[in-house]
Amino acid sequence: MSDTLFNPVTGDTLRFIKTAKETNGEVSEFILTLAPKSDWAKSPKHFHPHQKESFKVLSGELHLYEGKKLHILTAESDKVIIDKLTLHAFWNPLDTETVLHAEIYPPVDIEKGLRFNYYLAQKGKVYKNNIPRNLFHSFILMNYVDSYFKGIPWKFQKQVWKFGAKIARFLGYKDPLISN
Repeated sequence: MSDTLFNPVTGDTLRFIKTAKETNGEVSEFILTLAPKSDWAKSPKHFHPHQKESFKVLSGELHLYEGKKLHILTAESDKVIIDKLTLHAFWNPLDTETVLHAEIYPPVDIEKGLRFNYYLAQKGKVYKNNIPRNLFHSFILMNYVDSYFKGIPWKFQKQVWKFGAKIARFLGYKDPLISN
């Protein structure tokens, strides 16, 4: 698998620096280049129950919600760490690219989810907002990324993603990048 991923729908690029495999499951580290006006990532806010994430802007400007707090980050800003269970969303409001260094620890299966999402985008199987066109692909993706939304208990959402992914695989929907 390539260490650099490109999403033709959103225009962003992700380059892995360290993978979960290389760090014995401790961290996934990557450089993410967000295309201009990447408001696709802004909504809805989500959280991860098992992971922390960090964001450090290398160039450009990143808007990052951490709970109700809005951070406006530039290359001069400190790294921001988002604790597990904290609602967050991020986007690039500028007319130019934003480049950031991100870490997810522990990564769980986030790399599988990122690779699957970029694959779906390359195959034209996501909407302009980067959400899969097929509900079964969404179940597989959400099961990988371990992301949840406010308003519905996350453990219930987790069971829905897991069960939906099992049904999807039973019906023949598979992630061709991963041995299922």
